[in-house]
Amino acid sequence: MEKKITKLTRRGFIGNAGVLASGIALVPQPVAETFQNFFSNGNERKYTVAIYYWPNFHKDAYHQSKKGTGWTEWEIVKHATPKFEGHYQPKIPLWGYRDESDPREMARSINAMADAGIDSIIFDWYRYDDNINGGMMIEKALQDGFLKAPNRNRIKFSLMWANHDYIDCHPFATGVSFNNAPIWRKGEVGSQAFRRHTQDAIESYFKQPNYWLIKGCPYFSIYRLDKLIRGLGGIAGTRDALQDFRSRVQAAGFPDLHLNVVDSGATLTNEIPKLIHAESAGDKLKIIHDLLSEIKADSATMYTWVHHLWPMLVKNSEENKENPKSPAFGFTTDLAAERETNIDKKPEGKGTHYSEKEILKNALDAGIVAVDYSDYGERAMKVFDERLKGLGVVYFPHVSMGWDGSPRNYSMGMALNNTPKKWERFLRETKSWLDQHPESEGIVTLNSWNEWVEGSYIEPDTEHGMQYLNAVRKVFGS
Repeated sequence: MEKKITKLTRRGFIGNAGVLASGIALVPQPVAETFQNFFSNGNERKYTVAIYYWPNFHKDAYHQSKKGTGWTEWEIVKHATPKFEGHYQPKIPLWGYRDESDPREMARSINAMADAGIDSIIFDWYRYDDNINGGMMIEKALQDGFLKAPNRNRIKFSLMWANHDYIDCHPFATGVSFNNAPIWRKGEVGSQAFRRHTQDAIESYFKQPNYWLIKGCPYFSIYRLDKLIRGLGGIAGTRDALQDFRSRVQAAGFPDLHLNVVDSGATLTNEIPKLIHAESAGDKLKIIHDLLSEIKADSATMYTWVHHLWPMLVKNSEENKENPKSPAFGFTTDLAAERETNIDKKPEGKGTHYSEKEILKNALDAGIVAVDYSDYGERAMKVFDERLKGLGVVYFPHVSMGWDGSPRNYSMGMALNNTPKKWERFLRETKSWLDQHPESEGIVTLNSWNEWVEGSYIEPDTEHGMQYLNAVRKVFGS
């Protein structure tokens, strides 16, 4: 009798195995980890799509103390106002103003992401060197929502330590900006807090059966390398703390740690030299290159395009001494070759009667710096090679869905007309870049699932529905 042979796939295996309501796989953990490592090593999919997740859409104790009982970031979304005719604000979530710490709601998000071919969620992870709520913040989306979702094993997850100063931008008060906003919690942590929080990451998260592993090593990202260095007392202290972290990861049974550093553009390039008193050095990227080598960083990627392309979104008087038209920001040196945006057609979304060209003109008439998403994305695509060469580590390319920080009262401008078709275009271009750079192992990061108040989200809204997710599926879905 001929035996039927079934092709083993990650989604098929997990789907057949099932999970308990608590989110624990029904198969024994060693078996689950074996399959996790099997698929993490590229045996099923050529590409790995990882998406950032901003977990501030639940009732967090710290924010309740600052903003009042019941507050979540949905309040900013709800109260956003249009700044010009044709400006799509407020954004309205298709599935309502959900509580992400509810496992049932997180399950809906997991299904949508997994169905679109997204492989991993990168949770923004907030830990501090203080005694407020154990030095933690906005973690219930992960602890109570994701890890208790009945379908959690449909997708992997990982952590990006969002170790920036946490400021009051919920929203900015009049006259307040990034330069003068009140700091609620400092991003720097000392060695004891670093060890405590990273050990918790190992025990509470890395050992989960669906934590994202690259060649068996748990992916862990640092948002602000300069803040890490300041908190740990310098480069030597940082190197030692990271080596100790790696040793503890290995002691937990993993081959090593996969340490990723977020490439925040000018912030990374300008702040690190100051820490080693080399801010006048001619080649700042060389300094970053050597530093990443010293701390044994495994890779770098962006969090958002705006970190590199912000000169497009500010008035000339607000630009710093960096040349805003330099290749480091993704700008062509031949300005005459830059095309005038072809934006006479009507936008794809429902409910607006303005052409893309009219939308940009209306923004300009309102005194707002605005660029078309096509121009924004084209310039971003030029950054990958320059940063890959300059940083000297494996580079994971990145695609941002847009930029509109007006709900937070950000003073910088907006990237408008970011339609699903344009998003799909830059996904495809990034896929082509990956095909030409096998060292990047097919990994791409996306911004984001739910950065609603920065206008860079693909969670379904009432304007475009599932179209951004469908674009991911068309380009990267299996």
